[in-house]
Amino acid sequence: GFQTLFDKQRRAEDESREFKIRQEQLQATGRLAAEIAHQLKNPLGIINNAAFTLQRTVKEGKTITQQIHLIREEVHRSDRIITDLMGFAQLAEGSVEPLNIPEEMDQALEQVFPEAANFKMKIERDYAPALPKVFMQRGHFNEIMVNILQNAREAIPENCKIKLTASAGEGYSILVTIEDSGPGMSQELLDQIFEPYFTTKEKGTGLGLAIVRHNVEIYGGHLKVESQLGEGTKFILQFPARTLIKLQRNPG
Repeated sequence: GFQTLFDKQRRAEDESREFKIRQEQLQATGRLAAEIAHQLKNPLGIINNAAFTLQRTVKEGKTITQQIHLIREEVHRSDRIITDLMGFAQLAEGSVEPLNIPEEMDQALEQVFPEAANFKMKIERDYAPALPKVFMQRGHFNEIMVNILQNAREAIPENCKIKLTASAGEGYSILVTIEDSGPGMSQELLDQIFEPYFTTKEKGTGLGLAIVRHNVEIYGGHLKVESQLGEGTKFILQFPARTLIKLQRNPG
């Protein structure tokens, strides 16, 4: 009766306070990341422009040209890392709002697999009706979905299947899964995919899935990956659907 209602209210308030603390920590991290990124972007731009000018004008021979090319490649790689680092900084921007998760999932699908591109992959969707809203920043959820879907698109061959589901989870939560029928991953790779700067891509920075995990966990969510070689990969995300998030959005 009343005690149960009181306990639920207290738990919601505790969750809201924890969420606010996480947001404050995130904002501090974001400010630091933004400052580091800003400080590094400018000198990298100068180095790149100088190397480009040298590459066009140098007459001393092939070896120097190769070294200049190497400088420019490393500058571009550093620039990609900084751009991804700025993704962490952007986590501190924007406002929390109630999201219709199936609609947001469809939007991310269209970004990664636009109909006009005629991708030869089979896309399946299974969304439960009348799901509660999830309180997040829209950009954060979009970044989660786009990163996972892009990884799937790059990892699996044509004519494979990608399935997205959204359903009600335990404790008033939402479960989101993204499953593909691609080549899967070894346990060794599975143990490392969320480590910052770990990547198997030639031009990757290794920050994409680290940001995914970060985006999920700052909202009190959970992320799990199931995969075996030859049997595809499944991302399982759980988000709490808080009804009293307004307590932290409008303190006092």
